[in-house]
Amino acid sequence: MQPSTNPVGENAPYLSVFSSDVAKSLVERFVRHVASSGTKTAESESLPEGALPEAIQVGSSALNAFLQANVTGPVLQAADCESVFVAAYNQTASQDTATAPKSPIEALRKICLRTLDIDGVSVYAYIPHIELFCFAKWVLTSGDVVPLNSDLAWTRFRIHLWHYKLLSQPSLGPGSLFTKTGRFTDVATLQELVEKSLEDAESTVLASTEEGDDIKAQFLLEKSNAHVMLGNDAKAKDALQLAAQKSGFTYALSGALGKRTKWQEKSTSQLVVLAKSAEDSPANGENSAEATAPQALALNDDTLLEKISFKDSGIEDVTKSELPESLQRIAPDDQPQLRPEDKIILLTEAMLKDTFSPSDSLTAEEILPFAERVINDKSTNWQIYTQALLVRSRIELNRSRTLERGVLQMQAVVDQVIIDTDASTAPPANEDFHRDAAVPAIEVSLPGEQAPAQTNQNKPTSFFPAAKDTESAPAHERLRYVNALSSPPRWHLESELGYAWASVGSLISALEIFKRLRMWPEVALCLASSEAHDDGSGRGDGGVQKARALVRWRLYHRTGETKASAQAEDTEDAINTDDLKLKDYYGEERDPPPPNAPRLFCILGDLEEEPAHYQRAWEISNRRFARAQKSLGELWLRKQDWEAALESYRLAVGVNRLSPELWSRLGDIELRLAHFPDAAEAFQRAIYTSNGEEGGEDARTWSNLGGALLSWYREVVAESKIIKSEKKPTEDDEEPTEEQVADLEKRFPSTSRAADLNKSARNLLLDSLSAFKRGATTAHSNWRIWDNVVTLAASLKPSPALDDVVLGTRNVLNIRKTEEALDHDILSLLVREVTKEAAGGESNDVYVAPRGTIQIKVISLFEDDIVPLITADSEAWSLISRLRAWRRDYAGALDAAEKGWRAATAGAGSGNALSASTGADGTKPKGDWLNDAEAWDTVVSRTGELVAAYENWGSRVESIGDKWRGKARSAVRSVMSKGKENWEGNTGWKTLEDTMEGLKI
Repeated sequence: MQPSTNPVGENAPYLSVFSSDVAKSLVERFVRHVASSGTKTAESESLPEGALPEAIQVGSSALNAFLQANVTGPVLQAADCESVFVAAYNQTASQDTATAPKSPIEALRKICLRTLDIDGVSVYAYIPHIELFCFAKWVLTSGDVVPLNSDLAWTRFRIHLWHYKLLSQPSLGPGSLFTKTGRFTDVATLQELVEKSLEDAESTVLASTEEGDDIKAQFLLEKSNAHVMLGNDAKAKDALQLAAQKSGFTYALSGALGKRTKWQEKSTSQLVVLAKSAEDSPANGENSAEATAPQALALNDDTLLEKISFKDSGIEDVTKSELPESLQRIAPDDQPQLRPEDKIILLTEAMLKDTFSPSDSLTAEEILPFAERVINDKSTNWQIYTQALLVRSRIELNRSRTLERGVLQMQAVVDQVIIDTDASTAPPANEDFHRDAAVPAIEVSLPGEQAPAQTNQNKPTSFFPAAKDTESAPAHERLRYVNALSSPPRWHLESELGYAWASVGSLISALEIFKRLRMWPEVALCLASSEAHDDGSGRGDGGVQKARALVRWRLYHRTGETKASAQAEDTEDAINTDDLKLKDYYGEERDPPPPNAPRLFCILGDLEEEPAHYQRAWEISNRRFARAQKSLGELWLRKQDWEAALESYRLAVGVNRLSPELWSRLGDIELRLAHFPDAAEAFQRAIYTSNGEEGGEDARTWSNLGGALLSWYREVVAESKIIKSEKKPTEDDEEPTEEQVADLEKRFPSTSRAADLNKSARNLLLDSLSAFKRGATTAHSNWRIWDNVVTLAASLKPSPALDDVVLGTRNVLNIRKTEEALDHDILSLLVREVTKEAAGGESNDVYVAPRGTIQIKVISLFEDDIVPLITADSEAWSLISRLRAWRRDYAGALDAAEKGWRAATAGAGSGNALSASTGADGTKPKGDWLNDAEAWDTVVSRTGELVAAYENWGSRVESIGDKWRGKARSAVRSVMSKGKENWEGNTGWKTLEDTMEGLKI
């Protein structure tokens, strides 16, 4: 069942349904419900017969009215509806006049806000008409009014997702954008609820035969946006692709010749999005006429054009793939009109790339064409066009040429949303309000005459004059796609503007926005940041102290003041936050605590580095605020109290088991404390809970998992040796007692844990190898992980994993590109394993190993990767000579033996045609063999190998033939003549004498 957006008619106000008796009865029940703190009351009320459809209509209307008031506009006229809630509240609540808020509606809203707290995180404390959302949530999701059947699964999903969006700070992530703040959430309970309701809705909508493809496409867009907010990039991409298929929409990021600057003479390749809606669907989606839309700011740059001027020529596909046939004849500057749903697909694609891609100029260049395609298209929906302007602004903040327009356009969008949603800005009835909305008045007064008082001083202003009624879209049009667009609430949009001003260095503007929104945690963080931006005028001086004073003002009474003697003027409205002094707020803690008190305590803990603040945040949240324990754990880590940090992170993952970041950090600590089984489990959970395609946070998680498993394997091997040495011969057939089992588990925890998981030592080693391989594949340029792969693969018993050894060695060499990366032990292992069986084929031909065998892989590694790197490594040449001789490539074997001998004897003078004083690249040898005994032994070894090569294969090489003996004697004689002074009588010298004697005819 598709959720209703127009319950009474397209132009009827949503709140008109609250005039019915059923609506008033539901409001009374709702007020009693929230007044009793959400507990089940003894009474059991049921709807009158036949009233269920009207109850659903009332709940849906309340949700739509709430979204109109907080997301889309226009201004909601809610006076009559508020009177219904006030009447119900006055019948239910008894207030203490000394402590009661200003009005009954404020008291009710305060209670409603408290009911939305979850896992220690509060919703934004100043949400207009929050009672409407809580009422809709109670009617449609509690089960007290409407049965929890599959018919309203889609609506319940929307409500839970909007609950998530109402949180003032849902995450730990540093991103300032609304879509980025949900990637690592603190509200695991709500995240699980959103995902569960999404599954229920998906099974209902997509399996339905009654819903058309357009409805399914819209649901898939909502699903994609939900996964973007929750950080599930892979699932978001899949849902978006399926939505495009259901809609019949074709689009591609391609390229075309064009000019971007005013002074550009030659056209160059420019990125462009080519898109076309399904031909059998109406492209207008709304009306054929162009709909009203917010005004877009011009770029007005002295260099860049307002938009790219494309050349009249064919399309160049920069993705190296063929364009779909339907897009091949489309000109980039004359594209067909798109359906609204298809525009949302492009904006979702842009948001997905922006959220999960690195923040760099290349990403911005790829994202901008998606927003431009929607903006340049004819506007058919107010909210879609607004979202397109917002997406473009976010991208333009990353470029110096477009930075100014990006900030100002976002400011204009925010101003428009504020004017459209703030009831205080609504024009008076029967007044042509738009004519003087943005024009300052000039007042003339006589000397001594008092100037007329200015009215509406707090009214928000905007870049553009206020729109006429005929120039603004109605509520039903704005709300039609608000869920598919995932538009942010007003305060999130304003806070994003604050972050945008902060990103361009205007901390004062950011501070003013956060203060106006009363986002005190953001104000404190902004003040603390300003200390690092002192401009010499003292503006940044004492930022941390001001931040501490602000947070303490929100959490504590004045010094020496109790709750009973608290001053009424010490409130948000009555106090000037610039005058707060740190010393004035060391009194008792405020009771009840303010909204988002756990987060405020964490910020105070960060500022003062006091563990008690984190503990208090943990207790206030009923032990559900994972960030409190995370921050406390980081504090213990800075103090190197590993056990305390371990305990904190274990508590954190206990309440938020969906955060890969927390699991990975816990694994780091377990690894540091040598708790290898626990570390391996933590890293595995980090991988399982990750939403990325690569698993885990990155290659580091995979590498750490491999290290933990390897250390676990080594512990199991060591413990097994101890157990074997302590075991008596008579105990072989005896069953161990319970005491003996308990003693073994205590003394040998790694072996016991491996036995519980049915993992042998070899299995642990294989799992470690797999983890290192996955990490190395993810981090293509990290040669150390590949080196771990090589080491592990080579150590496997009874036979090494030669394929992995070759793969790892090749990647290490490709990354390091130096002969210093050659591991002689590994190379010797490869040559030994390959040459232990005779080469096949004809006896006189060079052996060519079959494709896909380990022989061909090793040969390719040596010939293609190792040979080009060698300059002074004689041992590597020796191994190559052996391998070539095994292949019956005798000329190549002799050549390698000669090069190995040259490399060993280089740098000690030139007394023979074969010798060389330097390597091929001009490098000097590692050791002077005329003085270094180890280097001398190497020279003797290489000389003996060269003589053996001449003797065994010289006669088979046409260029040498019978001259092999003379060449061998010449090589020996050269070494002996140079080394006589230092090494005569040495063991190596005698070896050379014996070799020379054997070469005599």
